[in-house]
This record gives sequence, structure tokens and C-alpha cells, in this order.
Amino acid sequence: MARRAEFADDAIRTRITEMAAGGAHPTAFAVRRALGGGNMNRISGILAEWEATSAPVSAQAEVVELPADLQTEVDARMAELSGSLLSTIGRIYRRATEIAEGRVAEAVKETRDAESAVKGELADAKAILAETDAEVDELKGELDQVRQNEAHLRDQCVETREKLAAMTERSQSAERRIGDLSSRVESLTTEADAARERAAAAEARAQEANSERQRALDREHQLTEEMTALRNLVEAKFAQLNK
Repeated sequence: MARRAEFADDAIRTRITEMAAGGAHPTAFAVRRALGGGNMNRISGILAEWEATSAPVSAQAEVVELPADLQTEVDARMAELSGSLLSTIGRIYRRATEIAEGRVAEAVKETRDAESAVKGELADAKAILAETDAEVDELKGELDQVRQNEAHLRDQCVETREKLAAMTERSQSAERRIGDLSSRVESLTTEADAARERAAAAEARAQEANSERQRALDREHQLTEEMTALRNLVEAKFAQLNK
């Protein structure tokens, strides 16, 4: 993915125009410093376009015919001025070269510092990425374990549901059995109550029969005693008659 430009072309052109209007000679380094950053290649290209289209063009000097002796003197003066001017231009050029080289060195240093910072950030990012990858691997392992536990729990839930269904069926069967037994108990209770009533009646009849038997025994004993007394009386009467 291409890196996004720090400054738009119009902003660079505006800064160049402002520097020229203020009397400064715009150079790529000066423009970059004024902007506070930017790509040197882009700034140089835009500056070249500006110089070709917007830089002021000096008016052509009017040619004036001079007398020969004056022209000779002017040429001599111009030669002197040209030598002095060339010397001055040389000094200016050397100074400008030194300044430019210093700025280039500073820009290179800034670039290297920025590169070092970027390398440091890249190393940090790689370290963070490595830690992140390790955490991702650990989380994947935990996720796999969670999925296995989930599958195990799902199987347990299915087994539990099956057991619960079986227990429910057994419970329903037991309830039906309890209902049948309750009905049987009620029936047996009713029969037992009836049997107890019959037993009570039989016991009452047995007690009555025992009472009758005891009365019969008492009556038989009484009759036996009466017969014995009567026999004794008859024997006594026979004994008296035989005398």
C-alpha cells in the first residue's frame, strides 16, 4: 500500500510562492524546512514546475550604442567586474555548496534517525507480533480444549437426557405400579375389614356357642345330680320294702 503524501501539491506551491514574495530564493531544502517535512523528490519536481511557469523573467536590457573609447573603457570595467563577480560567485557557490551539503547531511542524519526509529518500531512491532502470535496459538489451544470440553459436555448431556428419559419411564411405570398396588391395598383393606367383621361375628357366635355349651354342661351336671339323688331315693325305698 502506497504511503500517503504528507503535504498536498497545492500546499507546496503556496509555500514556494510565499517564500518568493517575501524575497527569499526558494530551494528544495528551504521549502522542505519551511514546510516542516515532505518528500524531497516531490518538492524538487514542483519547484521546477513553478520556476518554469511562475518565476519572474528579467526584462531584456536595452542595447545602447556607445563611442569606441567609452566602449573600450566599459569593456575593461566589465572585465574587472566580471572577474570580481566570478570570484564572488565562486565564494557564494562554495558557501552555498557547504550549506547545501550541511543540509543534505542533516537531512541524511534525519533520514537515518527516522530509519533507526522506524527499525526500532519495526523490531518492537515484530516482537509484539511474535507475542501476539504466541497468544493466538495459546488461545487456539484453549479454544480447541473448550471445543473438546463442549463436545464432551454435549455427549454427557445426551447421555443424561437418555438416562433421564429412562428414569422418567421407570418413574411413570413405578407410579402406575404404585397406583395398581394402592388399588390392590384398598381392595385388600376392604376385604380385611369385611373379614374382620366376619371374624368378629364368628367370634361372637363362638362365644355364644360356648355359653350354650357351658349352660348345657351345667344342665347336664344338674340332671346327673338329680338322677343320682333320685336313684339313691329309689334304692332307699326298695331297701325299706324288702325289710
